Amino acid sequence: MFIDFSDLKKTKPRVLIVENKPSTRVANQSLLMEWGYEPVLAMGAGASLIADAKRQAEDKRCSLALIDLRILDDDDEQDTSGLTLAEELGDKIRSIILSGYQNQNVLRAMLKKHTEIEFVSKTDTREMLQKTLDEEAVKCTAAKRNLVFENPKILEEIAASPLGKNTSEYPDQLVDVFARLFPNAKKLRLEKLDLRPASSNVSTVPRPNSVVLKVYEENYEPFVVKLARSEKIIKEVKNYTNHIHRRLTGYFSARLERNASLWDIGGAAYSYVGEFDVTTFSRFYEEKTSTEIDECLGTFFTRIWGRHYEQAHDEANVSLFNLYSQVWDNWYEKRKDDFFRTRFKGSNLLRAERSIPEPIQWFKEKIATPSNDVSIVEKTRVGVTHGDLHGDNLLVDTQKNVWVIDFERCGEGHILQDFIELEADIFNRLEEHNENFPAYLKMCDTILKQEQIQGFDESEIASEDPRIEKALKTISKLRALAREHTKITDAREYLYGLLFNMMFRAAMIYKTDPQKNERPLLLASLICNRLDHWGKPWPPNEQGLS
Repeated sequence: MFIDFSDLKKTKPRVLIVENKPSTRVANQSLLMEWGYEPVLAMGAGASLIADAKRQAEDKRCSLALIDLRILDDDDEQDTSGLTLAEELGDKIRSIILSGYQNQNVLRAMLKKHTEIEFVSKTDTREMLQKTLDEEAVKCTAAKRNLVFENPKILEEIAASPLGKNTSEYPDQLVDVFARLFPNAKKLRLEKLDLRPASSNVSTVPRPNSVVLKVYEENYEPFVVKLARSEKIIKEVKNYTNHIHRRLTGYFSARLERNASLWDIGGAAYSYVGEFDVTTFSRFYEEKTSTEIDECLGTFFTRIWGRHYEQAHDEANVSLFNLYSQVWDNWYEKRKDDFFRTRFKGSNLLRAERSIPEPIQWFKEKIATPSNDVSIVEKTRVGVTHGDLHGDNLLVDTQKNVWVIDFERCGEGHILQDFIELEADIFNRLEEHNENFPAYLKMCDTILKQEQIQGFDESEIASEDPRIEKALKTISKLRALAREHTKITDAREYLYGLLFNMMFRAAMIYKTDPQKNERPLLLASLICNRLDHWGKPWPPNEQGLS
């Protein structure tokens, strides 16, 4: 289906017709075509009609349904199988029940119990049926509301993205999500969150199946809207309800105001918390001083997320790998077959000097094999983590107020996880630095050196490369905050988390561009080497470690 996002009036919403009388079915089909809808007919009788209705609704990604109340038996006053079908179709479809009931008491009872479902009598005029259908369509479809998007090019870009391609031949779901999130809107203006300066070559975290936008409805305050696959939005709403709602301190905390899930995609709308211009931490990091960055990080980890750290608890004999795998939806098992087809090349010079291991094989043998899992620790701390704390999910305004969005992976996890993920994101945003590899390697050595979690000495932070020095200053602040709030001191726990982040990133990049996963694998290899030689001097001497 081709969608002209600049003129949605041409789009015809798909309406499922579930009627056990073939003559009525055909009559309703003709009416819907006349009224500017695309009818989708469920065929069969009895139970087979109900089964076909469910199949057709999903196959055609229907937005609405006209459903006969008595699908199984027209003569059975107790038959409400159509109402049961409407409930089973759920929120993806707005259903209208066509009832031939003469018993008004029964109808009133149904109307009282099912306020979200419209009822139309079969004795009503066709004008009444059209009026009801149009009213329901306006609530859930952009086309029938004639919803206007001021900048439809953004919608075109989303439709061409991996997320948009999830909608297959029904891209109208993209605009219908907005129709449901903004039920009274006549016009919407979409803006991409400003991720980074145009001059920056910063590599953002892969986000292949989600999009984050700032959405304006007329003169109201904007919302920050995340679009993702439906199952991810459903999970995010559940996690927000369980772990975030009324549990974050201070005014600057995320507020999930609205959500909608269609067949293939869904949306979560967060209040625009900031009172001033807001940007992502990714851009804030690129443009601000280390002092301003430190202030921002201190605010988030101390004032915003501090309560979660206070409520963390100890767990004994736990695999750190399993903790991270639970948060990341068992990523290793899902990607290992493809991932292990590649091999880390690394720097020949570095491999000769350091004897660094092949990280993918090392990970398979020493982490992912349960009997050899070296990430098992006698005791660690577990608490509510954000679970995806990269720089594009952390928002900052011009007054350095900071908060987070995107709670799809929020839940109980390794208490160090958020500190480590943000550090990994900062590290991954550096350039290749092939022209100054010694400075880059020195940075790697610095972040791997400590056996206790703590900030770095001034002498360790100094670098001839200003971007590396800035990164080290920020990482030093993160580690100091991690120790303060988690009370964990053993740096091996931190390095295991950093290793998992690098392997996870390499696996994600491998899906789209296998040639670009060398950098995270390089750091992963160095971490493996460091863990293999724990307790020995670091960095290794020129002859390398045996």
